[in-house]
Amino acid sequence: MQIRRYAPVLLLFAGVAMDLVAQQRPVLSPRDSVTLSLDTNTISVNYSRPSMRGRKIMGALVPWDKVWRTGANLATHLRTSFDMVMGGVPVPRGTYTLWTIPSSNVWKIILNKQIGQWGTNYDEKQDLARFDARAETLPSPVDTFMITLQGTGKQGGLLKLLWENTAVTVSFERNDRIRPISPLDSVETRVKGKKVTIKYSRPFMRGRAIWGVVVPFDSVWRTGANLTTTLTAELALRIGKSVIPAGSYTLYSLPAKNAFTLIVSKKPAGFPAYDQTMDACRITMEQEKPSASVDPFRIWFEKTTKGLMLKLGWADRVYRIPVSAK
Repeated sequence: MQIRRYAPVLLLFAGVAMDLVAQQRPVLSPRDSVTLSLDTNTISVNYSRPSMRGRKIMGALVPWDKVWRTGANLATHLRTSFDMVMGGVPVPRGTYTLWTIPSSNVWKIILNKQIGQWGTNYDEKQDLARFDARAETLPSPVDTFMITLQGTGKQGGLLKLLWENTAVTVSFERNDRIRPISPLDSVETRVKGKKVTIKYSRPFMRGRAIWGVVVPFDSVWRTGANLTTTLTAELALRIGKSVIPAGSYTLYSLPAKNAFTLIVSKKPAGFPAYDQTMDACRITMEQEKPSASVDPFRIWFEKTTKGLMLKLGWADRVYRIPVSAK
């Protein structure tokens, strides 16, 4: 009976002992951070630091040509309090996760808009940008993975990834006149003397895969970026086989692997959320192969032997549809 009375106490002591043992165990990949100040601005990286522990790293523990969390445990996070250009790509101030695709000579650096996730939870569709950085061989091995930030003046610096015998360097600089990620643009034509205008935003590829990734297949797309893309016509138009009255419309689209549907909506401009009940018409556009990659995204009118064409294109795809007066 006494043994039963003291059993909870014994279990309590056993639990405390296990906690003490756990606390004494070394953390295999401790969390660390590095910060660089540029005047009143800062850039920082928070990451975990795995060690070699006798293992082969590059091409083995860190495989070639696959997305790596660039550390261990939680995803590596990069925060910048200023707009900058990193690796030649515009990066707005904010917090991102940092990923890489290592190879023997050139690494692909990835900045992703998803934050707070575990390091195995990577979503390519949320990439902000991808760019290349050259890998170099270190004269002596680095046992524990290290990320450093080194200033190169008041406006910029270098981010370095160091592990085993490999060093990867990425340059960055502050830019107060950074180009917009998706600048506003417009295109205009005349049909029978009346104006037809399309206003839209022009996102850049920034090293990302576009079709099926940035622009998912079988999901309604805003046909650009930011606010809705708008079409305003001073006369009734025939677009393909569909007719729309004079007025203002928003343009959505439904991309698929082997098709592209333009959606003309009666929804007011400025509100990206799509409402199927306001569809004016849906039009299947024909695909053509561009002579060169289209970047950034573009919408334009083009006069051809078959008449006026409305075209839109991005990356390796261009779609077209004839436009005329009703």
